[in-house]
Amino acid sequence: MEKKTLGILGGMGPEATQVFYKKIIDCTQVDNDREHLDIFIYNHASIPDRTECILCGREEELWSIIEEDILKLKSLGCEYLAIPCNTCHYFSRKLDILTDGKFINMIGETAAYIYNRGLKKVGIMATDGTVQGDLYRKMLAQYGIEAVYPSPERQADVMSLIYDQIKRGEKGDKHQFMRVVQELKDAGCQSVVLACTELSVFNLNYSLSSHYYVDALDILTRVCIEKCGGKYCD
Repeated sequence: MEKKTLGILGGMGPEATQVFYKKIIDCTQVDNDREHLDIFIYNHASIPDRTECILCGREEELWSIIEEDILKLKSLGCEYLAIPCNTCHYFSRKLDILTDGKFINMIGETAAYIYNRGLKKVGIMATDGTVQGDLYRKMLAQYGIEAVYPSPERQADVMSLIYDQIKRGEKGDKHQFMRVVQELKDAGCQSVVLACTELSVFNLNYSLSSHYYVDALDILTRVCIEKCGGKYCD
């Protein structure tokens, strides 16, 4: 299969982008350097906070920045686009149009993976922006899968983990994390989706079980490698 150039719009946050790139390197089966994917990474760390923009009605301001960034990546010859930020998928329809159908939708691919595993009810740990946009519930509903969000109290724990800890370079409070997970388990969730790439960083820090947790960034990694002509390996 002919290799395709991957464009990554990152910086949301920078550590999550680094983890994503490392996952792509680690999960691409190669015999030499030349068999890895060609990738352009735009680590746009100064981009406005996605959740803040969505909750405060500044979506168009944010979209205009994202649109400009994508056009830059396209001008460099990127044939596929990935954004390691779940909340950015609020603009998935516009992104699909802008990239001529070459946007790799992390939420869509994660929903397909959950369906293929035969799961019927899953918990979602994500930012307020992703939750308020109902991004996962809408996508999972297309597969007949029920999505459960944490209670307001436990959602506050999720936001604290993401913004007060991981985005500040901390490892993350596992007790606080498990408090959210326990609520979702008690609600009958068969799995918990790590639906924020900062939680993918948390996963890297604690090596969570892939039997129970679905890390959306892992799904994005596999699909990016396969679509761009690489050989995926666990």
